[in-house]
Amino acid sequence: MKKKNEITKDQLREWLTNKDGRLPDDAELQQTEDALLLFAEAQSVAPPSELRDEILNKLKSLNNQKKNSIRLHLNQLPMLDANSSWYDWQEAVAEIEPPEYEDIHLHTLEETEERTLFVVWVKEYIPEEVHHDLIESFLLLEGSCECHITDEAGKLRVVRLGQGDFIEMQFGETHDIFITSAQPAKAILQWKKLAA
Repeated sequence: MKKKNEITKDQLREWLTNKDGRLPDDAELQQTEDALLLFAEAQSVAPPSELRDEILNKLKSLNNQKKNSIRLHLNQLPMLDANSSWYDWQEAVAEIEPPEYEDIHLHTLEETEERTLFVVWVKEYIPEEVHHDLIESFLLLEGSCECHITDEAGKLRVVRLGQGDFIEMQFGETHDIFITSAQPAKAILQWKKLAA
């Protein structure tokens, strides 16, 4: 399987073919490939150590969730919160697929007086919105996104989320969401209704 930025020998051969149509020989191809690898190595930048630790902690957390999984039943789903297991929710909704859709598709899992719960798929963008009668939270199952959140005082924060991340919007926060992954984002979305 070809990786996104991988260059094949055929591509190198095509790029190195001169105007007369002479194909480069294997030695020229190997020399060019070696030069590209040396250039890439010389230009590489080591990630900050805290990023390494963050990635390793995330992988450890996801592996622990898988190891300690419990089966969720669609007719008796728990409240979504910061301790919700990505793996358990992913398994619970694995069989639910969206139909053809433009940019956003919501599949209702539950609607009660206390909350509405969805599986949501988003291809590109969720426009700016604010809720005054509910608290919105979501657990990202697939893909990645960037949330732009403005509090009631006008202070903006940007939160980047990946697979397994949870966020809860505070009451009255304005937010929009941009999908940053190549594939659509898939999430469990919860609207917790405020008492009237």
